[in-house]
Amino acid sequence: MIDPSSQMLSMVKGIGSWSVHMFMIFSLHRPDVLPVSDLGVRKGVQLLFSLEELPRPSQMEQLCVKWQPYRSVGAWYMWRFVEGKGGQPAGAAMVGLAGDNFPAQQQSEQAQQQQQQHQLQLLEPITNIGNLGACIWGQ
Repeated sequence: MIDPSSQMLSMVKGIGSWSVHMFMIFSLHRPDVLPVSDLGVRKGVQLLFSLEELPRPSQMEQLCVKWQPYRSVGAWYMWRFVEGKGGQPAGAAMVGLAGDNFPAQQQSEQAQQQQQQHQLQLLEPITNIGNLGACIWGQ
């Protein structure tokens, strides 16, 4: 839901819903903004919920309703989640440095386990997003 001041912003040529959402999150520090058109957030939700396709805005609203009233925090976590998925797996550098001490399969399994552990640590706060959001916004 867009508030009246944000609705006025979107009337300016060249400023769309994405720009309004980013302004509300990063300039106005609104805690409950879900940027449904942001590709990073959509990709994060797709990965989090193991969806085959990117979620549509209406799906985003439904899937992320439990993050209210701190959906801005959820969006931030989705951006970090996608960064973690797209980057080099944790421990991948170790695979190249380990030499002949470990078979390649063991190294790969170890890197995958470290990446999964990192992702679980990153996503853990999403289950308690209400508490986390309250801490961030001092409520």
